[in-house]
Amino acid sequence: MKQLRPALLLCTSLLMVACGKDTPKPEPDLLGRWNAESTEGFNYSASGKLESQVMQVTKDYYMVITQDSLSYRELLNGSDWGKAKYTRQGNEIRYGTAHGTITELTEHALTLRFVDPYKKPNTPYQEVEDHYTR
Repeated sequence: MKQLRPALLLCTSLLMVACGKDTPKPEPDLLGRWNAESTEGFNYSASGKLESQVMQVTKDYYMVITQDSLSYRELLNGSDWGKAKYTRQGNEIRYGTAHGTITELTEHALTLRFVDPYKKPNTPYQEVEDHYTR
């Protein structure tokens, strides 16, 4: 009986270790085409209290993210709405005066939240979330 207990303990420990760890999934790729779905505005008071929230469906453009640039194009005729080089550090993305945070990134969904780059202290302000799919 004394020999069975250590063997049983060893088997139980090995089983727990083997079943307890999943291989982490790699982060979905940010690069590629993202189709606009909606834009949501969050209006805040000067003290930072959320005053209102407005959602607008915006399916008339798409965004293409490459290794070093981000561009917007009209869905109907593909006309260029602008292109800029961007930088990314973790979930923060910057291009031009825009400073956004990636709040959702999956294989098929992307949400970018932007702060107002011209916000003045002690004044009402707005933050915007753009929602994309692919």
